[in-house]
Amino acid sequence: MRETVQRWAVERVLHVARAVLARDPTPARIRELTARAAPLLARRETFEASVPFAVGDARAWWVQPTGAPPGGVILYFHGGGFVAEARTIHDPLLAAIARAAGARGLMVDYRLAPEHPFPAATEDCFAAWNFLLSSGIDPGRIVFAGDSAGGNLAVVTAMRARDEGLPQPAALVLISPLFDLTFSGASMERNDGLDPLFRASSLRAIQSYYATGLDQRDPRLSPLFGRLKGLPPMMILVGSSELLLDDTLRFAARVAGAKVSVWHGMPHVFPAMRGLAAGDRAIREIGGFILENTSAATMGAG
Repeated sequence: MRETVQRWAVERVLHVARAVLARDPTPARIRELTARAAPLLARRETFEASVPFAVGDARAWWVQPTGAPPGGVILYFHGGGFVAEARTIHDPLLAAIARAAGARGLMVDYRLAPEHPFPAATEDCFAAWNFLLSSGIDPGRIVFAGDSAGGNLAVVTAMRARDEGLPQPAALVLISPLFDLTFSGASMERNDGLDPLFRASSLRAIQSYYATGLDQRDPRLSPLFGRLKGLPPMMILVGSSELLLDDTLRFAARVAGAKVSVWHGMPHVFPAMRGLAAGDRAIREIGGFILENTSAATMGAG
């Protein structure tokens, strides 16, 4: 009964946000709604966050779950349509994943569009990877994780590392990822009105904020259209009613061995939302996947 009530409350908040964004999908409105909705939806986790520090032109901070000894490291790329960020929801999500994985997290506060359009965010995320590499941490202990636009940035960062001959992380965890900035997946129409958070018109507005005037099929914008061989093991999670469902399905069809799960009726980035049993189960599965791919490198690590 309690979960039923919580799920109703989550859907109510998301439906209100969807209606507002459908009328006014501007960066200012997205940021305002993110700030208002995040405290109503965010997981409740105990963790410590470091003082933010500079990483290139961006900032970053460590997120350490309280009482959890760290072994691996999760380099996290937050979502927000490339235009917004809310520590209120992303820090607890990272803390929950880190706790399940026996890890600590590094949150990248990359520069946001439209003030800083492409390629600013990709440069900041790549700088964060270089920061971790230069710190001496074994790449086999590190996993990239990201939600929504952050899932896009996680893959783009891994692709660039591959192309420039840098080490790869041990694995990628991608939650409700945005892989196609042309928004050409059939679910953009099929799930328009079913997705509890977005209308198709709201999502398409991202193009003009992040990459106006550019070729939206450029793999640095839409990794779906890039070369996907030579990337680390991947775990991808998405809700069945999401507009971005086909981003995951088409992407996974091109990545051999990708571990993909479609969660019935779950909203966009559902593991970030408190009170959802499916979200808790997804966090446990993510933790298990990270441990599976980092355990050998993290044995004895401090």
